[in-house]
Amino acid sequence: MEMLDRWTFERRSHSYRVARLSLMIGENMGLSSRDLFVLGVGSLLHDIGKTRVPREILVKPDKLTEDEWVIMRCHPQLGGEILDRFPSLRFAREMVRQHQERWDGSGYPDGLSGNDVVKEARIFAVADSYDAMTNQRSYNTVKTAEEAIMDLSLQTGVLYDPEVVDHFLKLGNPAIFERKIRSDEDGLLEEIFPMEGFIGLFIEEP
Repeated sequence: MEMLDRWTFERRSHSYRVARLSLMIGENMGLSSRDLFVLGVGSLLHDIGKTRVPREILVKPDKLTEDEWVIMRCHPQLGGEILDRFPSLRFAREMVRQHQERWDGSGYPDGLSGNDVVKEARIFAVADSYDAMTNQRSYNTVKTAEEAIMDLSLQTGVLYDPEVVDHFLKLGNPAIFERKIRSDEDGLLEEIFPMEGFIGLFIEEP
């Protein structure tokens, strides 16, 4: 996680927030303990492929060129390849590779659609989009929780799995689950995933 922070200038809190929200949705859907573990670890490592993307593209304040987007869109595939190098992390490989796939097949890198996208990646897509809309990044205007929920609802069955969005909406009042997402980020994730430091050792291995 520290390596990703250094390379992308993105705080690890983004990965922690998305992991927490993904787990909340997954728990609401009744996922098994194993599936929740895959979901949590995959969420933490979803952008590890960005460590193979040129830094100047990652931090560019202006709109990316078409060629730069081609490179940026390689990061899920690169992330899957990184995890494939380590047998102990291969369980999260497909989720990381597919985290930018979309329900209607408009995502990347493989243009998968519907249930061909692993369920962990379908859950992650909703959590990640919500987080992207409600937090400041160089390329977006921050939306309120209510505006983000409306956008997600409008894209149900298009970009997002209807079942996942339904369970996301069942989390209830965003003011309540937002507090849970943002509270004690390090503490909760370290309790659920005590192996994070162990994962870091693998990722930083040459």
